Amino acid sequence: MSEYYCPVRQGAKSIAINSSTGGVGPLPVITTLFAEPLNVVTTSIDTTGMSRTINLLNFTSIVSLPLGVSVTLNFEVLRTMDDGTSIKVGPTYTFSTIVDVLEAEAFSFQYADTNVAPGNYTYSVQLSTNSIIDITPGASINNATLSIVAANQ
Repeated sequence: MSEYYCPVRQGAKSIAINSSTGGVGPLPVITTLFAEPLNVVTTSIDTTGMSRTINLLNFTSIVSLPLGVSVTLNFEVLRTMDDGTSIKVGPTYTFSTIVDVLEAEAFSFQYADTNVAPGNYTYSVQLSTNSIIDITPGASINNATLSIVAANQ
């Protein structure tokens, strides 16, 4: 996992930037709900000293898929405050396909978490418990990157 953090202040505007990489897999055949979400990538952002912010999250990844797999991968974003309180933010993002040949597909999404109080936050992109991998094991999520830009509103 790599990480980069860069706070910038220009006049009354403040910006904080951070990015991390990660991944998960190869995944087994999952035809029933798994007990816990699987973490794909986590990034922290510190907006202490800023006013309320818009935190723009940009998630990119490569989903590698073996021949004959049928997948529905549901990605959720979790925001954790420095005191340990966690909440799901934003919608669920779904990647779904049936593979006839060995392939890798890009999957990405953006989410703007608005009106966020100053503080130290950790955002996690997770595979939700209702994701399904059918027929063939071996799907993986590679080169997952979660970048966050926080700016005063």
